[in-house]
Amino acid sequence: GSRALAPWLTAPRARPTRSLTMRSDAALKKGIAEFYDESSGIWEAVWGEHMHHGYYEPNEKASSFARHLEAQDEMIEKALERCGAADVAARCAAAGRRMRVVDIGCGIGGSSRYIARKYNASVVGYTLSPEQARRGNELSAGLDVELRAADATNTSLPDGSFDLVWSLESGEHMPDKKRFVGEMARLCAPGGAVSCVTWCHRDLKRDEALRKRERAVLGAVNYCYYLPKWCSGADYRELFAKAPGFSRKAIVDDWTPNIAPFWPAVFRSALRWSSLKGLARTGVKTARGAVAILLMIVGYRLGTIKFVAVAAAKEPAGAPAGGVPGLY
Repeated sequence: GSRALAPWLTAPRARPTRSLTMRSDAALKKGIAEFYDESSGIWEAVWGEHMHHGYYEPNEKASSFARHLEAQDEMIEKALERCGAADVAARCAAAGRRMRVVDIGCGIGGSSRYIARKYNASVVGYTLSPEQARRGNELSAGLDVELRAADATNTSLPDGSFDLVWSLESGEHMPDKKRFVGEMARLCAPGGAVSCVTWCHRDLKRDEALRKRERAVLGAVNYCYYLPKWCSGADYRELFAKAPGFSRKAIVDDWTPNIAPFWPAVFRSALRWSSLKGLARTGVKTARGAVAILLMIVGYRLGTIKFVAVAAAKEPAGAPAGGVPGLY
């Protein structure tokens, strides 16, 4: 509870060390791949196939572990609803074809399989972790789902390859947010949609900077989870505004109140005997990730970390600027 977090909330405002903030892009990608190779099995054993937050009603007191698992499915449903995925799928069906989906940062493919089943879609997922791709493809037998161990921001895929570009809690891992948004926009077909649900820091006023304590918390989270520099939801709105074909303003929602029960539940699950035994069998990266659970709780309570849902629509080919009426 808050008593356990009090030392973090009142600690001296130390500046993060170089080791917390200065990893190269190559080192980040290598660390991410190794972290998820090492830790995904433990997560799946406790939480199942979805490696993301749950979506709850504001001020909800989730009373059971089953409710937390249900909330993870609800997160997918809310993100699909927000980006207008059903309308995109209907237009694909009217054209006599299935919806094509790319899942950027797919984990072991929980969202990929969910979307494939819901819309009879064809899904390609990307993860930096060979172990996640292997396990995800194993779980996806019988579905039109293919997971690839590759960098989703550096593919040779043609422009407009996908009707739905999906990123559920992978944007925070992207070192170059401009390139990340640019690649999502490039891969999205005219008339398609982009859903990007991600961790951000709070929006900043003009000439405002994060406080030292906030930077210290984010720097420690970065070190544990192999994250690069953070950005805000407002930054994503500006990046999509500059992307070709996205003249209609992207929708940026703050879902922070809707994920409040999740990290405390993750912390409690980490204290289970089975989880502790699993941590003992893995390496230092997974152990650091477990420690970072508390850091995430601190970041949310400080108001520094925000959970943001971005939805953007690409104009149909030949449509006037201004977006797709009624998509949202």
